[in-house]
Amino acid sequence: MSELIGNASFAEVAYLILSGKRATKGQARVLEALLVSVMDHSIAPSSTVARLLASYGVPIQAAIAGGALTFGDIQGGAGQELARNLSAIVQRVAAEGDVTDEALQNAAKELVADSRARRIPLDGFGHPQHDPDFRTPILLELAKKEGVFSHHSALLSHLEDALAEAIGRRVGANIDGASAALLLDLGLKPDVARALIVTPRTVGLAAHYLEEIEQGNTWRHVPVAQVTYTGALPEES
Repeated sequence: MSELIGNASFAEVAYLILSGKRATKGQARVLEALLVSVMDHSIAPSSTVARLLASYGVPIQAAIAGGALTFGDIQGGAGQELARNLSAIVQRVAAEGDVTDEALQNAAKELVADSRARRIPLDGFGHPQHDPDFRTPILLELAKKEGVFSHHSALLSHLEDALAEAIGRRVGANIDGASAALLLDLGLKPDVARALIVTPRTVGLAAHYLEEIEQGNTWRHVPVAQVTYTGALPEES
């Protein structure tokens, strides 16, 4: 580590630790951009929880941890499952022959058809706050420029096209989708996906915590007047 301090960026060291290899300049730039793209997301589940905990007087590390714990299958964690699927598909295509663009297109159509037949949402597409996710095209274009864009990113693009053809409207790949494809094209393992989201977001959560403290907010909660009970009522005896 003493040789890296002052001589390598955060992204370069992260790549080295996770892969055991030195990143090329292009790989380092793409990984750096990916880390930056998820450092903050304004008011989202993770920052909301961090702010709530800050208002209760808990230490900063506890608030950051609480915010990070919101990343799961629905929010912030979908990239992991998609990365596994993308990896498996590319491996299957490679086992059957050359990994051509046509083969990836056909594989994408098959995955979309299977997802729709089973009525299972396709991980990594759409976003509740903005659609399309503006981060995805920026990252994919950078990956092309730096020579990182490869089979998995191409498959992601074909999935977006196949999904649009199937449902009649375009639902863009979100940051989970972009991170899943790019980490694989970077040569990293699928299970790294959530770590690449959580790690930089801790900085953003720290900023939310500090702002909440500076504003002097305490005991944030939903006022009782705004709470409507919707559960079952006790049975009358």
